[in-house]
Amino acid sequence: MADNKIQVSLHGFSEATGKGFNKDGDLISGGRIIAQRRPDKLVKLFDDFLGDVIADQWAVVEGADTGTSDAVVTNGIGGTLVMTTGDSATVTYAGNGIQITQGAYYNWKAANGGLRMEARLKVSAITNVALFVGFTDLGTFEGPIESAGSADTITTNATDAVGFMFDTRMSTDDIWLVGVANDTDATKQDTSTALVADTYITLGVEINADGDADFFINGAKVGSRMADAVTASVALTPTIAATSITTATRTVTVDYIDVEMHRV
Repeated sequence: MADNKIQVSLHGFSEATGKGFNKDGDLISGGRIIAQRRPDKLVKLFDDFLGDVIADQWAVVEGADTGTSDAVVTNGIGGTLVMTTGDSATVTYAGNGIQITQGAYYNWKAANGGLRMEARLKVSAITNVALFVGFTDLGTFEGPIESAGSADTITTNATDAVGFMFDTRMSTDDIWLVGVANDTDATKQDTSTALVADTYITLGVEINADGDADFFINGAKVGSRMADAVTASVALTPTIAATSITTATRTVTVDYIDVEMHRV
C-alpha cells in the first residue's frame, strides 16, 4: 500500500502548495492521492526529439504549400523538432499549415483520468502567425481551433479539442484557453499573456475524467477551470499545429512533448 507521506519534488507543473509525491510517485494533496504516476498505473508518451528522424508515433501533415512547409528533427544538443510553415499567398492552415499528431491513432481519453499534455516550444515570430497546442479528435488536417478572423471570436474546426491558441487574427494577441466538446464551444479565456518571439514557453493542460480542463504556463496555473472543455469519452490525439498568415514562413521549435493518462 502506498505511503502517503509527502516528499519534496521539483517535477510536474501542478500548483506546488500543499502537494507532493509519495514514494510510489503518486501526486498527493491533503494526504490523498489525486494523480497516479507509477509506471504500472500510467500510460505515458514523452519525446525529446533526439536523433535525426521523427519517431513512428508521430505523423506530420502539411497544407498545400508543401514546397516550403516541413518538420524535421534537428539532431542538436538536447533534441528539437522544427516545424516550418508555408509562405504562400493562401494564408490559412489549408495553405501554409504544418501539424504534428499521432495520425490515425487516438490513444488518449479524458475518461481514463489524469489526462495531461505539456510541451515546451518557441515561435520564430509573433506577428502573422497562428498556433494551437493541445488535444484534438482531428479527423482531417485542420487547425483544431483558430480565430474566426474578426474581433475576439473563434472557429472550432474540431468536434472535440482543448488547448492553447495563439492567433494574431484575434483582436487581442494573447494566448487563449480554448475547448470544444461535441461541437459545443467551451467559454474561452484570455490569459493576458502573449508569446515572446524566439523565446521558449512551456504550455500544459490537465483534463479530469469529466472533461474539465486546467491550464498552466511555465508551471503556473492560468485562468479558471474550464468546464466541459472536451467530451470525456472521445478518443483524442495530442497535436501542435501552426500556420503563417503572411507570405513568409514561421518556425515552431519544439523542445519536448509529454503526454500521460491513468491506465485502466
